[in-house]
Amino acid sequence: MQTHLRRRETVNYNFFIVDDDPSVLAILSKIIVNRNLGDVIGTNQTGDSAVQEIKSLKPDIVIIDLLLPKIDGITLVRQLKDYDPDLPLIMISEVQAKDMVSKAYESGVEFYVNKPINVIEVVNVLKRVDEKISMKQVISSFKNAFQSIGALDGFSENPKEQNQIVDQARSILAEIGVLSEAGAKELLMIVEFIYGIYDKKPKRVMDYRMIDLYEAVHERYESLNESVQTRTIEQRIRRTAAQAMTTIAQMGVEDFEHQYFVRYAHSLFEYKEVRQEMMYIEGQSRDRGKVNIKKFVTGIMQELRYNNQ
Repeated sequence: MQTHLRRRETVNYNFFIVDDDPSVLAILSKIIVNRNLGDVIGTNQTGDSAVQEIKSLKPDIVIIDLLLPKIDGITLVRQLKDYDPDLPLIMISEVQAKDMVSKAYESGVEFYVNKPINVIEVVNVLKRVDEKISMKQVISSFKNAFQSIGALDGFSENPKEQNQIVDQARSILAEIGVLSEAGAKELLMIVEFIYGIYDKKPKRVMDYRMIDLYEAVHERYESLNESVQTRTIEQRIRRTAAQAMTTIAQMGVEDFEHQYFVRYAHSLFEYKEVRQEMMYIEGQSRDRGKVNIKKFVTGIMQELRYNNQ
């Protein structure tokens, strides 16, 4: 079943909604249109027939009910992720059991909205999806620029803007609970190195191995007449990144919709590892989540790029 509900202003996103309850379809459609969030280009009440429609209409965002007839929402999510791994998917459901919510996220869902539908919650979630899409677009544009003109990660030689970048990096570290950790200082030094704050040579983080970044921090310490070994720098950063994962995982255990969990669980870490850490915290596993240090550092740089657009 396909419907078309359009708002008067310029379209931001095209939505497709899958829910077996007509009243929910109507409520969500009205929220999207009346709040100027985009257009609803299609709806469907069963999961099996929705797949082909979604492939045909190519919406920007799909909202899916967990408990659908014939095939459930998680199965539908997996099918859509196989079709388009980058398609943003939002799940809605009355089910609030943590194991089901975890399965939804692990299947590829971006966000989870509880029923009964709350206007403020829906609007906030859609705004978060918009932020995530915008971030991906920014990252993509930079990758294209790197390929075509060899653009740099650093953006400004203006001292005021450079200070703002470092302050923003501090804010990120504070939000993930590690600003007071020993490795926070070294992470800020890496930011300064990549942005060329001291040598006036902004760089691309992907051009450097982590050992190269540790060495750069070591050299910075030497320029300040401080002796800190490269191995010590590495250990501090690893411990800090591990603590950051624990903090984010704890947020997820307490509230899947916590703004910092939603923002950083995917951008700084592998989500499956965050989930493993959550299971460890809850006593469901003896194994802890593992941190990919390069992804962690690169993720911080990507957050800074996004904040400065």
